[in-house]
Amino acid sequence: MIYLIRHGETTWNRIGRLQGQADSPLTLHGTRQAEAIGRALQPLVDGNYFQFWASPLARTRQTAAIICDVIEHDYEAITFDDRLMEITLGARDGYAGWRELARDFPDEAEIRRKDPWNFRHPKGESSQMVQDRVRPLFEHWKNLGGTHVVVSHGVAIKILRGLQLNLNEQETFALDRPQEAFHRLCDNRVEIIEVKLP
Repeated sequence: MIYLIRHGETTWNRIGRLQGQADSPLTLHGTRQAEAIGRALQPLVDGNYFQFWASPLARTRQTAAIICDVIEHDYEAITFDDRLMEITLGARDGYAGWRELARDFPDEAEIRRKDPWNFRHPKGESSQMVQDRVRPLFEHWKNLGGTHVVVSHGVAIKILRGLQLNLNEQETFALDRPQEAFHRLCDNRVEIIEVKLP
């Protein structure tokens, strides 16, 4: 069983700035989202052995630390794996937003529109490249069996869910990226677990 959790809202999420592998801290709302996810996760893992994995970026570390506090899990026991990092937009990490990117680089925007799965910003990654780096880790979890809690990012989590459901590129790309819910991967299913904020 695999629980996939996206980091809480960040200051850049709030204003629509593109993060990629650049970083910004959680907002107060983001910390509340992480706390709510921890509360929902606690009865699902309480008393059971599980392995905790996370992206090493600051926003996922912060989210994972909050979840660990809520579920009383040792933060030092987390395995931080670079393969769980968000897709990088390379030279465009930290850009003001998609609208601004399309305005400033219309030729790139048109290429991306025609083939979003394989498009790469300068020095960046494509969704296919992200799939190539997360697939071995996904297969490792499957081979290990047991329960895994994973804190990662929107695109990486979409692609992991796509692998679980054997979706094609377009179906995977179209998946949502919630921050007030997380996903449970079990057998050949993906279940969404909604959380309630106070």
